[in-house]
Amino acid sequence: MKKTILYSLHGFVWFCDLSIIFLVSLAGNLWVNQSVLISIGILLGIFAWSLALFYIGYSFIVPKFFDKQKFLASLLAIFGTCLVFPLISHLGKVVSAISGNGWMGYSISGYIQVVFLSLFICVTGAILRVFINWVNEQQKKKELEGEKLKSKLMVLINQNNPHFIFNILNNIDSLITSKPAKASETINKLSGLLRYIYSNSEKDKVSLLSEIEYIENYIELQTLRLDNDIHIQLEKDNISTNINVVPMLFLPFIENVFKHGLVDSTHPTNIKFSISGKELIFECQNNHNAKKEEKTDSGFGLSNIVKRLDLMYPSNYKLNIENSKGIYSVSLTLKIDEN
Repeated sequence: MKKTILYSLHGFVWFCDLSIIFLVSLAGNLWVNQSVLISIGILLGIFAWSLALFYIGYSFIVPKFFDKQKFLASLLAIFGTCLVFPLISHLGKVVSAISGNGWMGYSISGYIQVVFLSLFICVTGAILRVFINWVNEQQKKKELEGEKLKSKLMVLINQNNPHFIFNILNNIDSLITSKPAKASETINKLSGLLRYIYSNSEKDKVSLLSEIEYIENYIELQTLRLDNDIHIQLEKDNISTNINVVPMLFLPFIENVFKHGLVDSTHPTNIKFSISGKELIFECQNNHNAKKEEKTDSGFGLSNIVKRLDLMYPSNYKLNIENSKGIYSVSLTLKIDEN
């Protein structure tokens, strides 16, 4: 939700709150026999009290309990707050005044009235926060859908462009007579690569093992295209079968190795997937070719990768990229998503 709309909603709530308190104060004769300054002070005190209740529901109960689907705890927190809040010592006179028994009086009926008023204010804050969260979630889903479509298109453009497929088919053609078994294997890998792109690019999460297999197929096809004159080591350390990741999230870094790096046999590239506690760590290190100028955005582009990470792994990832002394290093850490 845009900040201007969010601020407007809060301003509207404050205006309504202040208006209701003013009317309740008039109905309870709060202004009788009081100076203007004292009356304004009392009004502001009640206003601060109501805002505190409102933001307990808005800023604490919903994020702490409701968003984590702890609905019973949410209800208990609301009722507990509204039962205890009127009993705070410095608000005793306000409770007494609203109940109509004067500043020194106190009654059960007055307490119950304040409890119901507290429930109304606290629940209003909670409902507003739930509504804002829902709006933000819908906007996030729309943005993610657009991002997935864009990602799929960019994958098709960059990985399935005619030049790439033409080179692979040429290599296959040369193998048909000399190495038919290898040609058949290459066709299967190319078919699997294309099938993976079309079937998984729209999914939110895929198996990490299938993602690694896809990367291995891509590397093998690129190796074939470059006449096997490359050396890439891909290491898998403690990778289990129940880990899911965003599809084609790591591919841009692999793609950049071929587009902007030195990939001959004398400049090896190291790729590693490893698990450490509850984190998945992806590392890619290769020699950077300074002569290859980046005239266009490579693959998805770094900004696109960061955007996808922000959408799919908000506050749950660490990305570190370094380019020093001709060595280009990428380290991406993700919190593990298990079945």
